[in-house]
Amino acid sequence: MFLNYNNWNVFKAEGNDNRLFDLDECVAFITNKAAKKMADAFNERLKSLGTTRVQWTALYYLGKYDGISQKELAEKMNIKSSTVARLIDRMENDNLVIRLEDPEDRRAIKLALTEKGKELREKLLPEGEKMSKIFANGLTDEEIEIFLKVINKMVENIS
Repeated sequence: MFLNYNNWNVFKAEGNDNRLFDLDECVAFITNKAAKKMADAFNERLKSLGTTRVQWTALYYLGKYDGISQKELAEKMNIKSSTVARLIDRMENDNLVIRLEDPEDRRAIKLALTEKGKELREKLLPEGEKMSKIFANGLTDEEIEIFLKVINKMVENIS
């Protein structure tokens, strides 16, 4: 059962409490709703630049981890491998990424940004920083640090 502690619904592991909880105060529901609103806002911003949040995220990780595999990229992006494969197909057709054989394992494929992909990444990276500033408007560094600590701890609780 969920109980409200300091306006947060927390799962009650023991006992048999049949009271209903308030979904509007459920941390999981609130964070999911916030994440969706943030993703939608970021997508709208990127749409005017001719790309999507998913492609921006792929460009980010492909630049950060040169030679990353499709499987690793899927894990970083928290999406299915089949979705990443289709995304990489489109990005390859747009000459943003290339697939390379892994010299240590010919069955494995590594991904790398092309010059065009690197240029687009450099052009688009500041958009993430701009959105982060919008999201954090009115929050102190301490509040952001506490939020990150709490949300990471909650994720660890279910991992």
